[in-house]
Amino acid sequence: MIRTVWFYLITLITPVSVAAQYVCPPCHAACDQLEFKSPGTCAHCGMHLIATQDRLVTEEFSFLYNNIRHSAEIGVAKGIVKGTIVIIPGHGKTDFVGGSQYYQLKQLFTSLGFNTLSWDKKGCGKSEGEYEHHQSVQSSADESVAAIREFQLRKVDGSDRIGLWGISRAGWICPLIIERTPGISFWISVSGTDQFDTFRYMIETNFALEGRTPNQVTLLMNQFDHYLKTLRHGGESYSQLVASTKELFNDPYYRSLGQQIISEKEFASAPEYYKNSKDVFDEKNGLFVMVPEFENLLNKINCRVLAIFGELDSQVNWRSTKELYLSTIGKNQKAELTVKGFRNCNHNINLCKTGAANEDLKAFKWASCDGYFDSMREWLGNISVNR
Repeated sequence: MIRTVWFYLITLITPVSVAAQYVCPPCHAACDQLEFKSPGTCAHCGMHLIATQDRLVTEEFSFLYNNIRHSAEIGVAKGIVKGTIVIIPGHGKTDFVGGSQYYQLKQLFTSLGFNTLSWDKKGCGKSEGEYEHHQSVQSSADESVAAIREFQLRKVDGSDRIGLWGISRAGWICPLIIERTPGISFWISVSGTDQFDTFRYMIETNFALEGRTPNQVTLLMNQFDHYLKTLRHGGESYSQLVASTKELFNDPYYRSLGQQIISEKEFASAPEYYKNSKDVFDEKNGLFVMVPEFENLLNKINCRVLAIFGELDSQVNWRSTKELYLSTIGKNQKAELTVKGFRNCNHNINLCKTGAANEDLKAFKWASCDGYFDSMREWLGNISVNR
C-alpha cells in the first residue's frame, strides 16, 4: 500500500531531489516537504509551492496561561527586522507549531522583515490541556497578552515593535490586546466584527444562500428571535415554544450547525439564569454584546489599522463593521485607518461564487483573492524601520 501511494505521487507530481527550487509547505500529507523544479501548486494537496530559499525558518518556545503550558512558534524575519506580527486566529482548533496553518501568510510577513508569533490553543498541537471551543474573547485576549509578554522577555530582535494580524473572532480580541498592551504599533483586521455576536447574521445570510425563499427566511428568523426572547423573558410554556419554533429546529441547515431546542428542565431555569447573568444584550436588536463598550474601545486605538473585508462574507456583517471602524478609528486623528474590500471573496478572503459557509471552493482551488496579499505587502512596506 505504501509503495502504491508513493508510486502515485512520483508519477503525478515528479518530485526531484537535485537542484530543487520549489517545495511543498508543511501539510501533514505524504507530499509534505517534497521538492520540485518548477513553481505552481502541489498536485496532491493543492497548496502553493514556495521557493526553497523562502522556506519559513522557525523557533519554538512555550508560555504559561492559567497554569497551562502553550506551545508557540516564532517565524524568523529575513533581512532587516522591522518588528513582529502576532497572529490571532478565529474560531476552531489550531495547527501552528510545526504545522501548515497560515503558512503563506507567515512566509509573506517574514519576507517583509517581520517576525511572526503564533501559538496553539490549549488542547491543540503540543499545547497542554483540553480544547475549549467556547473560550471567551476576554480570555483569548489575556492568553495573547501572556504570549506577547513571554516573547518580549526573550529580547528577540523585533520584539520591541509589535503588530497584530487577526481574522474574524479576532476582531473582538485585538482591540482588547491593544488596550492591555501599550505600544502596539499596528493592526491588520481581516473580516473583523462589530460589537454584536455574529450568529444571527450568519444564519440569516446562509438560509438564503442554502435556497430558502425570502418568506421562509423571514419565518425562520422570526422564530429565532422569538426563541431567544422567550428564553430571556419567558411568556409561554415549553410546549408552546416547541410548537412556535418547529420550522427553525427542523431546518436542515440549522440542524447542521448542531442546534437543538433547549430541554424542558433548562427552559424552566432560563429566565432566572439570564436575570443573574453578567451577559449584556442590546435591548433594540436583542443581540448578545460580545465586548461591552466596544465602540469606546475602538475610539481609544491610536495606531495604524488596515481593515480587509470580503464583500461576499456570509459569516460576519462586514458592512456594519466597516461603518463602525469609519465612525471610530477613522475619526481619530491619532490613528490611521485604511479599508480594503474584495469582490467575489468570502469570509476567509478566498475566491468564491456565493460566499456561503458551506460553499465548495474546489473550482477556485481554494485560492486567495487577487490583491489580498499584495494589499498587506504594500501597506506593511510603508512601515519605517526607524523606531
